[in-house]
Amino acid sequence: MKKLFEIKNRFDGSLMFSTKTTTIKLAIKAAIKAKANLSGADLSWANLSEADLSEADLSWANLSWADLSEANLSRADLSGADLSGADLFVTSWNLGCGSLNVTVDAKIAIQILYHFARLKCEDTEVKEMQKKAGKLANKFHLIGQEPCCAPVSED
Repeated sequence: MKKLFEIKNRFDGSLMFSTKTTTIKLAIKAAIKAKANLSGADLSWANLSEADLSEADLSWANLSWADLSEANLSRADLSGADLSGADLFVTSWNLGCGSLNVTVDAKIAIQILYHFARLKCEDTEVKEMQKKAGKLANKFHLIGQEPCCAPVSED
């Protein structure tokens, strides 16, 4: 059954996009297709798992506690967005300018640090930084839960 989904601005509550559909994921898809400006959108707690957000301008959006697991964020502009508490498991996250200055919580920061610590790089400075990061990187919440997530060396 279709219902009205309204996407509002996180700063002033103004209506940014609305549509009748069955899920917030489909509403976001419609907004992206309509080239709606989602910069500053309040999408906190939204279930966007497996969503294709690859062309979305989500700069300054509130995505805190959103389920973004397996979402495609490549080419999405997340600059200034709040991803605190968001689920980013198996998410494609752009490493371009559109992902700078994103607000995250410690869980996400440690997840990113863990991935950095597991890179294979022969550069001496990088290796040194990876060793320094080991202790904190080993607080990654999926160590021991996923076959690919083993502790990193701390020496």
